[in-house]
Amino acid sequence: MEGQIVAQDPATLPTSATPPDAPVSRPLGSRQALSSDSEGHWTLGNWYLAQAPDIAAAGSVLSRADYRPDMRVGIWYPATVPGTVLTTFIDRGVYPDPAHGLNNLAIPEKLAHQDYWYRTSFDLPPEAVGKSLELLLNGANYHAKLWVNGTEVGDTTGAFIRGRFDVSGLLRPGRNAIAIRISPPPHPGHAQEESLTSGVGENGGAMMLDGPTFGSSEGWDWIPTIRDRETGLWQSVQLVATDKLRLGDPQVVTTLPRPDNSIANVEITVPVANTSDRPVSATVRAAFDDVAVQRTITVPARATVQVRFSPATDSALAVQHPRLWWPNGYGDPALHTLHLTTAIDGRTSDTKTLRFGMRQVTYELSLVDDKGGLDRALLDFDKARTEGQTLMDVRHEAIRKVPNGWAYSFTPGAQKSPAVTPIAGDDGLSPFLVIRVNGVRIAARGGSVGMDDFLKRVDRAHLEPYFKLHRDAHVNIIRNWVGQNTEESFFDLADEYGLMVMSDFWESTQNYNIEAQDPALYMANAEDVVKRFRNHPSIVLWFGRNEGVPQPILNEGLAAMLQKDDGTRLYMPSSNTINLHDSGPYNWREPEKYFTEYSKGFAVEVGTPSFPTLESWERTVPASERWPISDTWAYHDWHQTGNGAVKSFTDAMDREFGKPDSLPDFARKAQMLEYESYRAIFEGMNAGLWRTNSGRMLWMTQPAWPSSAWQVFSSDYDTHGAFYGMKKASEPVHVQMNLPDHKVILVNNRQSPLAGVHVTAIVQGLDGHELARREATLQSAAGATVDAFTLDLAPLMASGPVFVRLEARNNAGLRLSDNFYWQAGSDAELRALSTMAPVALTAHARTAGTDDKDGGSDTRIVVTLSNPGTHAALQAKLTLFDRSGKQVLPAYFTDNYISLLPGESRDVTITAPAALAGDAPTVHLRGFNVAPQTIAVGDRP
Repeated sequence: MEGQIVAQDPATLPTSATPPDAPVSRPLGSRQALSSDSEGHWTLGNWYLAQAPDIAAAGSVLSRADYRPDMRVGIWYPATVPGTVLTTFIDRGVYPDPAHGLNNLAIPEKLAHQDYWYRTSFDLPPEAVGKSLELLLNGANYHAKLWVNGTEVGDTTGAFIRGRFDVSGLLRPGRNAIAIRISPPPHPGHAQEESLTSGVGENGGAMMLDGPTFGSSEGWDWIPTIRDRETGLWQSVQLVATDKLRLGDPQVVTTLPRPDNSIANVEITVPVANTSDRPVSATVRAAFDDVAVQRTITVPARATVQVRFSPATDSALAVQHPRLWWPNGYGDPALHTLHLTTAIDGRTSDTKTLRFGMRQVTYELSLVDDKGGLDRALLDFDKARTEGQTLMDVRHEAIRKVPNGWAYSFTPGAQKSPAVTPIAGDDGLSPFLVIRVNGVRIAARGGSVGMDDFLKRVDRAHLEPYFKLHRDAHVNIIRNWVGQNTEESFFDLADEYGLMVMSDFWESTQNYNIEAQDPALYMANAEDVVKRFRNHPSIVLWFGRNEGVPQPILNEGLAAMLQKDDGTRLYMPSSNTINLHDSGPYNWREPEKYFTEYSKGFAVEVGTPSFPTLESWERTVPASERWPISDTWAYHDWHQTGNGAVKSFTDAMDREFGKPDSLPDFARKAQMLEYESYRAIFEGMNAGLWRTNSGRMLWMTQPAWPSSAWQVFSSDYDTHGAFYGMKKASEPVHVQMNLPDHKVILVNNRQSPLAGVHVTAIVQGLDGHELARREATLQSAAGATVDAFTLDLAPLMASGPVFVRLEARNNAGLRLSDNFYWQAGSDAELRALSTMAPVALTAHARTAGTDDKDGGSDTRIVVTLSNPGTHAALQAKLTLFDRSGKQVLPAYFTDNYISLLPGESRDVTITAPAALAGDAPTVHLRGFNVAPQTIAVGDRP
């Protein structure tokens, strides 16, 4: 499928009564030509950008130190680097912010059909003079050609490969200049502009031919066509100065040889390259924590030596009582900083610093054996690597249809390997994947990240709130979908927040999307990615393709390369179907079906509509387009057609709560639906945990831009009902009511058992009268579920809808979990909820101190909500604002969309950057049937 192969019919283009916004230039801020990163490493800055058609001079001229750029308006622009060319044009006030309304239509398609020039100049640092010098392009999309001081140096192709250029003979003391010509992907395709009449359009198109690039930027059903297709220096450019020896990409591997994890064996391999014409003797040193090891080596001229440290040669690398890296919810994601140094005659030649985690990942799955049978086993790829063995055959011809799906095969004889441990008694999980970290089964809960930001603004400050939100929602696994997030900041933050990553390469749906036409280019980018990021403990698995197996030349090439350059992780050619569940559904479905029908085993993609908060949608959509539903809604992914068509969602809203008559009414009812749906997705997983289910992941958790399709929070960091439904269902200790049988169970996601947990269920009618009560005291093993009792709701619902309050308390009376459900005999009977009188909650807010952190501090506010009324208050929603009335984002809530029975109270803690909250924040309160009010924040008692 080549996507949109002709220009879109103008009659179907989206329209708006509001014209595009005027562009706004952002302050430049401090701009340095060279900033030091560490000894011998600098980042180049103060870049300027020009459109190539506007520049007559060649690269040999532009890269001369005495060249004077034409600084007239519209020729050379101060560039945002790292960043795309479109980011620069937005920052400099050339084009409006494409995130708002239909502003994206005001940005021309020509940006994807022309080249660009980047230029900077700098003084060579004195300490770099006389050294071996390398320029490092950490990410340029798509083709980059480099000139230094008038001389063409070389080029690089693909968004994810590092360009390395020896410039030792070109840089000189004093002023130097660099020019880089950037070309966009050669097959940019056509723009896709979703409207109410056009439908959702194609997912990707011709640009998939180009392989290692941002294929989604041609347009997908969750991101519009990005006008420059993410062209530009989207990652940093560095200058590296070394003596004769240069360190390459190290590999750090940790294994845990004892069942109690009391020892971690750390193996470090460091390539050392000699850039000179003579042999060089040197010392190589590796140090982390209180461990230091070193080796004396001689590297032949123009050669590379692999220096390996392991417990077999260096006993200090058998670390006693190690601080392990754990996924979110299972322990601390401990990280260790490794310092590598090579020195000649006591003088440092090169250094590298990296972080790693001590952890080992193993995998349970079912594979086809030599006789055609299906065997379930635990695979230890670290042990297989040590034995020099390959365990899995992932070729096309080795994929077999098996009960409950499809499976890969063992390589001949692999079942007898010491790296393979047979598993009996798990037939319900066959053939599906189970991930173990440090020997512990991980109940994988999370979702895909299609693209972290639609303009590839991937600085840490911008991305970190998204990772905090994932952590707060109890997510422990995310997916780097089609490799669109392959950058250091993404993996760094995943490491820090304990988020396992399934990391894709760059092809998408088999038998739909076209395939990469240059396998050698593809493999070069893939190999560089693996060498660059393999030490991140968060990466637990490599996917070859989204929803399908790559063509044989790539599939077998990736398998062989990963065996050589990694060897510690599972490679699965397809992100679904084979040892995984099929993808979907993506539209609204009845909540009970997530318990009985959908997403069994390990499901990597399941989704349902997720409408943002009222505030977030009003920031996205101009006033003229907010109601009724307009083309601007459709442009921001309110799909009329396709897998995520919203009709089933709006039909359910109409049946259960009545047709909405305004945007606020629509948003209020949407939050009820999505809270229930997203909670059901993960409670459905809990209901079959370790019997039929081992993992469930959303399509998707994080949106690339202001969207209404699939997400648990918004691109502006706002959180809505979906977020809190997922957070509730995924909490460490959780009490829930299964559907449709109304069985109450206790879910223990902790690594320790629970004893003496008292579970209570209270059923009330809409009038606040108690209809039933059940209680049980339970014990639960670690990582397990246990049944409490089954509620007989049918006779109670004969008179109308009911509310079910669940609580789990420990033997000291401390609440471990609570939950709240609305149930009725039919959808139509739920409409009675819309007739409930508003409840005026009693609300108080007080400051609870500040938490200091790097770069500032956080304000903590505790809000106490109480229901003094005679009937339930549903979905009480708290929102934080500053003194001026601007919503404070990011803001982190321990709970939200809270339902309270008469007489109940809850405390909610809000944490937000103190600089944003200011000195007089307020908290706004509203809900499904909660009277709106503004709560002043008082001082601490």
